[in-house]
Amino acid sequence: MALAVSLAWPAAGFAQRRRDFITPTPLASGSTLILGFLGSGERVPDADMPVVQLAQRLRALDLPGVYVETAEYSRRSAALKLIEAASGRDEKGRCTSVGCREVRILLYGRGAGAEALVKLAHELKQRSLPVALAVEVDSSASQDELIPANVARAANLYGTHRLSLRGRTRIHAEDSEKTKILGNLQFTEAGRWVDMSSREEEQDLSAHKPGDDPESDPQVWNRVEDYILDELHRAGIPGAPAPPH
Repeated sequence: MALAVSLAWPAAGFAQRRRDFITPTPLASGSTLILGFLGSGERVPDADMPVVQLAQRLRALDLPGVYVETAEYSRRSAALKLIEAASGRDEKGRCTSVGCREVRILLYGRGAGAEALVKLAHELKQRSLPVALAVEVDSSASQDELIPANVARAANLYGTHRLSLRGRTRIHAEDSEKTKILGNLQFTEAGRWVDMSSREEEQDLSAHKPGDDPESDPQVWNRVEDYILDELHRAGIPGAPAPPH
């Protein structure tokens, strides 16, 4: 089985659980697990959600050894159990009877989902499990600011206008020698990205019109996809396309 994604869930009232993910466990060493977290009020069955749509596009690539799952932000514990099972670890990070597996982990999410992915990264650090990439969209919780040292690369996408993305201006690495911050990028009405990492103050560079929803703007999610594709390409996964630069 090359690539899988969990997109079909039962109707309203369903609580996502570990056994509801479809990725086979444990994974073979060298596999990649991509996990996207939805924001507040969003549910996995909703195919209109950008997190789910991105998962669908990644699935369509049909890359060998790459698995994609989506999770509601409140189901972080189920996602953690999935990663433990996929990597052959227990809750303390010790190898289980199936043996430890080296699995490449990529995380992305928006809003409350971005908060969930940072918390998950911290939990994986406690288990000595690395995260290759973490991409936050519109994260505003204070605990999202510090990216743990087990994350190799991280990016933060946000906006400033009250009708646009309203996320955290900057993320920081717990250990800059272990984590590379790819950018703290502000999205503007003109479709420009401005890296605020080295700016002294946040600038309101957007002028979104009422009714706009930049958080769902395809350009925002294309950028998230580019980060993921770049990571897959850098890992040498056969067939992984090089993202545009």
